[in-house]
Amino acid sequence: MNNKLAKITVSAVLAASFLAAAAQADGIKAKDIVKKFEQVEASNNVSQLVRSNSKQYWGFMKEADLSTLAPYLKFTGVVAGDPHLGNFSVLPVKNEGGSTNMRFINIDFDDAGRGPYVLDFIKYVIAAEAANEAVKKGALIEAYLLGLKGKEIEPPKAVRKLLEMKVSEYYDEVEDYVDKRSKNDEFKMIEGEIAPYKGKISRSAIESAFPDMKVLDIATRPMDRGGSANNIRIWVLARTKKGEKRIMELKSHSESAMSSYQEQPDVRTWLQEVRAAFWPGIDPSSYDLVDVKGGGLFWIREKKKTLLSVDYKSTDEKDVKLTKELSVYVANTLGLAHGRQAGSEKYTDVIEQNPEMFKSAIEPFVKEYLASARRALENSKK
Repeated sequence: MNNKLAKITVSAVLAASFLAAAAQADGIKAKDIVKKFEQVEASNNVSQLVRSNSKQYWGFMKEADLSTLAPYLKFTGVVAGDPHLGNFSVLPVKNEGGSTNMRFINIDFDDAGRGPYVLDFIKYVIAAEAANEAVKKGALIEAYLLGLKGKEIEPPKAVRKLLEMKVSEYYDEVEDYVDKRSKNDEFKMIEGEIAPYKGKISRSAIESAFPDMKVLDIATRPMDRGGSANNIRIWVLARTKKGEKRIMELKSHSESAMSSYQEQPDVRTWLQEVRAAFWPGIDPSSYDLVDVKGGGLFWIREKKKTLLSVDYKSTDEKDVKLTKELSVYVANTLGLAHGRQAGSEKYTDVIEQNPEMFKSAIEPFVKEYLASARRALENSKK
């Protein structure tokens, strides 16, 4: 049998399997999803609600009838867990070789972990369509599939401009960012952003997390919303050995959203796997876990200046265009992360044999989940 005929035969078998499962399955049930959403009243729109419910999404998927996704579910690896536009951006990162350059990366992988690639992609499509209804699944799938095959697409103009930025130019902006939030080596208290630190963890314990810096002041970030709503966030104003002033953040570690779907490995193994998938070749000290006396595990990282922000509410033509372009580019980036893992080639082959079947398989889940999110918001206003 030649390769072309073999692919057609396999594709036909997969299609038959999909149709048979679809005929028997109840699929995703809206009434079951609506009651599982959290932070509904605190969410201003569907996009915000979807981004605030990663653990709920994975918990629901664990219980849902996923038989129509059978051809894809067996392919698993390290997934983002909470992929959306706000969790990918351009930042300067230190590479393992010692050099520093601007890269487009996943900037928040707290909810990453082991799970099925297809459910991660569905989660992303839900978030992308919630952010911009004009986003087309076909374009996302095409970019994702290219990523799975190791092919990086051309970044949007706004992203390309940031990737070309000199690291020194970025840190010029960081100095301005820090100056606006501090004065005379102390934090400025800013309502909703910076508040006095009144936590139980001692200053000496916090200082011990920064052995190569001089801690000048400590503050706290008021209670957040979304997936980090229950995390303690401590901000540290510190000076480097070179005399540079930086804002560092300690964010309390909590279980990944993926734990709601399946058991995850011990935290150190988990972190190593996540870095390999989403931060290949990057110095791990840029985003690490430290054990703070009296507080447990905390994420430690420099508080970066946001270079690429998404205005989810804007109807301006330029903003809408950027959101669409960025949605496609992030789909490709997610595909690159999934595709660089061992065993992902077979997953890629199954999708490539019949992309339309893949689209048909994921579409009901995206559609019903978004409809349920809208219904949850409507119910909260009654």
